[in-house]
Amino acid sequence: MSGARLYRLRGTAPNEFYLKVWQTDGLTDFRSELERTRWLSGRGVSVPEIVRVFDDGRCGAVLMTALPGAHPQRLRQPTAHVVRHLAQGLRALHEIAIADCPFDETTAIRLERAREMIEDGSVTGEHFAERNRGRSPQAIYEQLAVTTPRPQDIVLVHGDAKLDNLLIDDHGNLGFIDCGHAGRGDRYLDLEAVTSDIDELFGAEWIEPFARDYGVKLEPAKLSFFSDLYELF
Repeated sequence: MSGARLYRLRGTAPNEFYLKVWQTDGLTDFRSELERTRWLSGRGVSVPEIVRVFDDGRCGAVLMTALPGAHPQRLRQPTAHVVRHLAQGLRALHEIAIADCPFDETTAIRLERAREMIEDGSVTGEHFAERNRGRSPQAIYEQLAVTTPRPQDIVLVHGDAKLDNLLIDDHGNLGFIDCGHAGRGDRYLDLEAVTSDIDELFGAEWIEPFARDYGVKLEPAKLSFFSDLYELF
């Protein structure tokens, strides 16, 4: 979805790497992802190790180690175990201190970014969820701008915590890839992304066990707000 090209490189086990390549129009995202991945690594978060970087101003590329484990929806474990690993791993990320975090993913910043993307034509309704079919990106933006939940509950978020960006290893530890939107943000950015995927891939009955293991009483209005915000990215 980022427009980058991704190559999986296999060597002698257990050596496995990913090569991610961006062209000129994606270099800002490329540099942001590198910076945020390194910052997370320095705080003990399980993210890919950056092995080598190339950036000549026209093309950017990074060689990264593959994280151990598998995406949650592909694990051969009881769903209850998978959901518990997701909840505990996400909670651990959200508990990391953010006093020195330089990356702003608060709602105001995300809305401003969405407005700019709408203005330059980067957002279309082609992939909107059924509930938003027929609505324009501008209409969704205008609704979000006047219904922003307050106060925000600011923690360290992954920022795009869909299950395809999460891996669980053999010990139940949660790892994170595609960290270009990590930073200080409302915890519901991640809670909505994870629970919407749990609903789709495991069933709605597993959302409450996730919330219980995470330690939160989910607020439907906030989930709905961040679900609509996600539509614009």
